[in-house]
Amino acid sequence: MAKYDSYHDFLRQVPLFADLDDRQLDHVSRVATDLDFEAGRVLMREGGSAYELFVVAEGSLEVTRDGAHVADIGPGGVAGELAVLNHVTRNSTVTTKTDVSLIHIDGREFRTLLEQVPEIAVKLLPIVAARASANADHTQ
Repeated sequence: MAKYDSYHDFLRQVPLFADLDDRQLDHVSRVATDLDFEAGRVLMREGGSAYELFVVAEGSLEVTRDGAHVADIGPGGVAGELAVLNHVTRNSTVTTKTDVSLIHIDGREFRTLLEQVPEIAVKLLPIVAARASANADHTQ
């Protein structure tokens, strides 16, 4: 994943950010960084604090809850946004299933971004609500 300028094209393909305009994507790009990890790296632990979220650019992540497989997250998928936005502990463990390239967004910076550009929050709300509902289905 190239730096700042290429984030727009990629983020437009990510459902969480697809409805944002160029100015809003500029704001998101400013708080995003690239990270690469090898397979087997634990990114988040169930019950842990929520400090960040990840968007998968390449590769895949595995989501487990209570040790059981819940889902795989591939390119364009997001991990960690619900806990960051809700200020709660992680409800799942997320591990790199393959070597991955990720876009990392610090949770504090993301929350600040939503306060400074509230129209982003408005556009994200329906997507996050759908994700929360789907997540609840996995726990029942």
